[in-house]
Amino acid sequence: MKILHTADVHLGLDGSDADPQTRQYRDIIHRAFRAVIDTAIQKDVDLLVIAGDLFDSNRPSRDVVDFAVEEVRRAQRPIVMIPGNHDCLHLESIYRQIDMPAACPNLHLLTQPDGELYRMPDHNLVIWGRGMVEHEPSYRPLAGLPHRQGEAWHVVLAHGFFVEDGASSPRSSLISATEIRESGWDYVALGHCHTFTDVSQGSVTAYYSGAPGFFPQVQGGDGSVALVQCEGDERRRVAVTRLDLRPSVYAAMGYEV
Repeated sequence: MKILHTADVHLGLDGSDADPQTRQYRDIIHRAFRAVIDTAIQKDVDLLVIAGDLFDSNRPSRDVVDFAVEEVRRAQRPIVMIPGNHDCLHLESIYRQIDMPAACPNLHLLTQPDGELYRMPDHNLVIWGRGMVEHEPSYRPLAGLPHRQGEAWHVVLAHGFFVEDGASSPRSSLISATEIRESGWDYVALGHCHTFTDVSQGSVTAYYSGAPGFFPQVQGGDGSVALVQCEGDERRRVAVTRLDLRPSVYAAMGYEV
């Protein structure tokens, strides 16, 4: 089974329409998400997961929402996603304004605040994620994660800030090394950190996919997605490869990559 893992797309980047840099970055982000869908098709993955922040805010324009819907549909394969801190599920959430799963039959949005299981029997796969309502210190993205259920592949989607055991942090939405290690699940697909990062613990493979968008003038993402390959039955192996979207997206725009 092949899974493409992305996060922190940030469609509809907040900012002034009159600011040339904001317009440029929005263009890069749209091109990057189009490249994510292109990659899912070219690699013929079984599933695309989006670990939060598809939108940069809960105020995207109608054009931005229409673009997202068009690209999700174009993937023509299952997509499972969770909200992030930028597009969280408060009362004014974009996901309360627009029923994206109704517009995109291939999309499943995990929205339950206490966590939600989604089963894909055709792929022998179980997915779990929480619907973030508010990004604040008491919120724990992996709280309530159930034990493994049977012999299916088990994949978690979580949006938050990883911390090593024993470390203190004032940050919100913390994910600890112990929570990952003791989950016993096969793969933890993370969002919130915009750089491709391996935070695997024990036998559990866990990665930040990085952000598909890349802004040459600032540290705003690394142009990455993660290709996740799940192999074997009794002796399972999860292999993760960083794919760099920048050559296809940015070279054509005159940037060095």
